[in-house]
Amino acid sequence: GDVLTSDGAGNVTWATPSGLQSRTTAQITTSAIVNGGIANLTITTPATYALLKITTSQAAWVTLYTSTVARSNDASRLETTDPVPGSGVLAEVITTTATDQLITPGTVCFNASGSNATYAKIVNKSGITQAITVTLTYVQLEG
Repeated sequence: GDVLTSDGAGNVTWATPSGLQSRTTAQITTSAIVNGGIANLTITTPATYALLKITTSQAAWVTLYTSTVARSNDASRLETTDPVPGSGVLAEVITTTATDQLITPGTVCFNASGSNATYAKIVNKSGITQAITVTLTYVQLEG
């Protein structure tokens, strides 16, 4: 279970490997929003991570962004229109029920300024007024 490591000066030793990250989650819940209503929220995440799955507690349109500016610039885009490349949209899912949506292949997500935040737009598509919980499953790539 050890690895051979070098300090670059010719000294070689056996050591326990470190630095590998495990899957983890970040979760956010909106207040009660009307059907078709929008909640703009900030999710605490690493500055850079590999996104593996987005889970929704209800039918929703969830979009993740690199910055609040990207989210504002994308506000008028319809869900039937793909985001423009380079617009700051990291990932999005549209669900028809509570579900786990695998992100395949995994997507590298990041905060444009390097802070530990991902900006989200959550649209309620459930048909009734209610709170929606969104959970991101990811592997941290940067501290």
